[in-house]
Amino acid sequence: MAMGPPRLLRGLIPQLLSVDAWLPCTCSSRLQLLLSHFHCRLHLRWPSCADAFKLLLALLLVSAALAEVRYIASSSMAPTLRPADRAVAERITYFFRRPSIGDIVFFKVPTTLQNYGVNKDVVFIKRILATPGDFIEVRQGQLIINGVARKEHYTASHASYTMEAMDPVLKPCMILQRLPEGHVFVMGDNRNNSCDSRAWGPLPISNIIGRYMMSFTRSSIQ
Repeated sequence: MAMGPPRLLRGLIPQLLSVDAWLPCTCSSRLQLLLSHFHCRLHLRWPSCADAFKLLLALLLVSAALAEVRYIASSSMAPTLRPADRAVAERITYFFRRPSIGDIVFFKVPTTLQNYGVNKDVVFIKRILATPGDFIEVRQGQLIINGVARKEHYTASHASYTMEAMDPVLKPCMILQRLPEGHVFVMGDNRNNSCDSRAWGPLPISNIIGRYMMSFTRSSIQ
């Protein structure tokens, strides 16, 4: 069913049609004709199926710049994510807040790994376990954050907590360290099979490219 002009326009159009007082004679007559035509044709209607499809396509194209699908290549985040899963990384959240504990993030590999031959374009995915200012240590096989042992339901069974720095320079500060500003501490949920901050140190927040949003398996899209 066709709808008339909104209330605001219904009140505005009659005023616009009375333009003699504020426009020269030659202009006012043309403008009155134009506005009269506009007034007669101003009706709102639901978009057709074709228009709705075009709108949806436009929204998808816009959102493509704000999210991307990433392939999970290893088991370092099992059981949360498994090899061959597809994970969606969104880029909006960190415009409004800082990365926080529990977030799963995608990031470019840090400089330490690049020094060991890892390509700078490789993207990792890990979980944030500590943020700037937090104290981190491993004691009796447990991860301790600010003196409190972490209780984690999402890790793989029989998780092993060790700090074995890849870079000799990092070894003295890996037993007990305070995270510097602008860095987070990340680990894979599969602690026995994950190369993470335990080995190469804190991750610069500037390396983060997106936050994990959702995932789906290959079989679910075939």
